[in-house]
Amino acid sequence: MRFCYHIQSHRSPEQLNRLVHAVKKYSPDSIVHVSHDVNGAPPDLAELRSMTDVVVQMHEGGYGDFSHVDRYMAAVDWLNDEGVQVDWLVNITGQDYPLRPLGESEAELVDSGADGFMEYWDAFGPESHWPRSRVRSRYHFQHRRVLPLSPRGKKLLRPLQAVNRVQPLVRVHVSYGLALGRRARTPFGPDLRLHGGSAFSSLSWPVVAYLRDYFDRRPDVVEYFRHCLSPVEAVFQTIVCSADRFNLVPDCKRYFDFRNSTFNHPKSLTAEDLPLALASGAHFARKFDYERAPELIDTLDAHLAAAAA
Repeated sequence: MRFCYHIQSHRSPEQLNRLVHAVKKYSPDSIVHVSHDVNGAPPDLAELRSMTDVVVQMHEGGYGDFSHVDRYMAAVDWLNDEGVQVDWLVNITGQDYPLRPLGESEAELVDSGADGFMEYWDAFGPESHWPRSRVRSRYHFQHRRVLPLSPRGKKLLRPLQAVNRVQPLVRVHVSYGLALGRRARTPFGPDLRLHGGSAFSSLSWPVVAYLRDYFDRRPDVVEYFRHCLSPVEAVFQTIVCSADRFNLVPDCKRYFDFRNSTFNHPKSLTAEDLPLALASGAHFARKFDYERAPELIDTLDAHLAAAAA
């Protein structure tokens, strides 16, 4: 079984180098596809490309928009165009890090007999993690990004969102920059049931190939999601779950902490968080702020070496 690890990054070249080295150390036969934000800190291309089966592509990044989906599909297209065959595709960010030796994680995925590990829920069902108002605002409206916002700008403009509670036709959002939305006719129905979940997953190639084929067959659905808020938390789940053909484990095998989240960002993990993360059974944790706490990566490297011994 061969794995591809798709990494979306935008900052901290040294942290990215250490992540890729860790992936290649514990999954030496894997392909690593790095999609780095052209507007971020320049990556160490010489170091990354010196490693076997590591490819780096530069893409336009964003937050809460369709760029996350475009970059994922760019990895799929690169694999197809280059004729590189893999059995699983795992997506992470440059601020993730393995919690277990990847050989163990990969064996768990393969031995499960599942087609993929993907957090999912019916967006309007009883298991949904989102209030119905958030689902409608994100996915029943078509949004236009007006301008980016600093953290201070988001706080200042947040009261504008009160308009969302008093009328059904327009939406104002500040979490992903200032965005204006209008109520739209959706593509959802019995054959395309809206689902949500984490942006991170581990999918076998038949699921990935189905997604690529669906994107080609239904550009209308793709275009609709392109103008939703946080489409990466719904488009893959909606398409795959509506297919009714895949055996999915509803667990993305990622550890993150959104308690007291500010504008949908998970907290930066600290040394106090590591025991919970390591006991979680997750394959990766995020996010780690390497500039503030590089010693956490040292701790995880020591843990991985001991676990693999």
